[in-house]
Amino acid sequence: MSLVRIRLVFMLAFCGLAPMHAQEAPELRALWVDAFHEGIRSPAEADDLIAAARRANINTLIVQVRRRGDALYTKTVEPPLDDPAYDSAFDALAYVVDAGHRAGLQVHAWVNAMPVWRDEAPPKDSRHVFNRHGPQAAGKDNWLTSSPDGNHKFPVGYFLDPGHPAAAAYLADIYLAIVRNYAVDGIHFDYIRYPETEERLPRGAAVGYNAVALARFRRATGRTDTPAPGDEAWMRWRREQVTSLVRRVSIDAKAINPRIRISAALIPWGAPPNGENDFDDTAPMQRVFQNWHQWLNDGLLDLGIPMNYATETDARVREWFNGWIRWEKQHGHGRHLAVGLGAYRNTPAHTLAQIARVRAADNGRVTGLSFFSYAVPKQPLALKPGTDLPPAAVTGRDRLAFLADGADGLPGAFPRPAGVPPMPWMERPEHGWLAGMVGGSEREAIDGITVTITRRRFWPFGNTTYVRTDGNGFFGLAKVKPGRYAVSTRTAAGLRRTQEVRVVAGKVARVNF
Repeated sequence: MSLVRIRLVFMLAFCGLAPMHAQEAPELRALWVDAFHEGIRSPAEADDLIAAARRANINTLIVQVRRRGDALYTKTVEPPLDDPAYDSAFDALAYVVDAGHRAGLQVHAWVNAMPVWRDEAPPKDSRHVFNRHGPQAAGKDNWLTSSPDGNHKFPVGYFLDPGHPAAAAYLADIYLAIVRNYAVDGIHFDYIRYPETEERLPRGAAVGYNAVALARFRRATGRTDTPAPGDEAWMRWRREQVTSLVRRVSIDAKAINPRIRISAALIPWGAPPNGENDFDDTAPMQRVFQNWHQWLNDGLLDLGIPMNYATETDARVREWFNGWIRWEKQHGHGRHLAVGLGAYRNTPAHTLAQIARVRAADNGRVTGLSFFSYAVPKQPLALKPGTDLPPAAVTGRDRLAFLADGADGLPGAFPRPAGVPPMPWMERPEHGWLAGMVGGSEREAIDGITVTITRRRFWPFGNTTYVRTDGNGFFGLAKVKPGRYAVSTRTAAGLRRTQEVRVVAGKVARVNF
């Protein structure tokens, strides 16, 4: 370092100004920005959001642009958000991406997958998916999941059924259109699962009984009965429907933009797993059929964010929180895994205490943290001495300031900026993806077809992987070693069709039959 530069650094430090490179080690510091409250509904809201993020040394915004079948962006087939605070002509996603990037922030598009409505009165816009494919639609046009007795509404509202091929294709198009049309740094799955129910069964849940989905399960298994909620084959099948949608969106998004970051808000309810094989008995697998452990292992997610929303003052929940974090630190499977904190459930001091435990290096580390949500907490200002004025709400720009400044005598967790951690598999890819479609005039004919994928090499001999098509004929693999592959399947008449394809690191190879 030159003498002039040394003097400059010394002068900046003496004046209390850190040089631009004086940052902490890379750490994901993300903020969920929900669309049910202020956030990005207007340019003014978005500007305040970005100012608040910079004030708190946040580096990533996860902005909700689809709540329940509606949109806060204009390049979509779905109707705009029906909210007095939102102008339907305003492309909130485009605005916040541009403004966020100018401020040095990453911006991820947060899309609720399955929920499409909750209120008693239907949406006003006739284009809404609930109006076109909701409970009033008959036969194949009804895309909603249901209970065994045909009830479509659950405690969290009406959900699309991922086992219905048309619903899955529709959702895939929603996600992929964002990747095509917006310069987002990532797309973020939420509610990528079945709905929870009020009934807590020993195993399984009474969801997924859409008539089309149930017929698919019967064809796949050769059964004619209606399976019980805890039927093991039925549970595996429902998990695979969710995974199939994640797989298709993940791989097709990489084909559009290989550097797009695929992330998801994940379920870590209840008692945590203790070992590698205990995950099968946890709530995500049993209650909502979300096999996110497999998604990380298979390379379908670049970033997983379990929603570890725990009230710090509840002893049992606190222990579950600690157990889940211990497990998460050891099960990232080479991908990034961050801990989602429910800041709305805790005081600033309690949130800071949770951050400290997340960062503790006990048998591993996570990539960072994400906070739910920007709308909370709203900390009251202290009353002025000698007055009885009610406390005023802290401005949006300062509501998260405790993350940088500290609270109740505790130091801030983010006193200085930090960069977003790089993803080595993206920066220096060693694997690619392989995907394709099997076409046909009827969905039934292309559903569940076995596709054989064999790597061509002389020594050691080529290895073979078997995958199945989803309800739309899509198949795909992530983390595929570069090389030549033979991809084959059989027609309904038993004729084998084979195509050769080369997989290149960092790219998606395509095979269509």
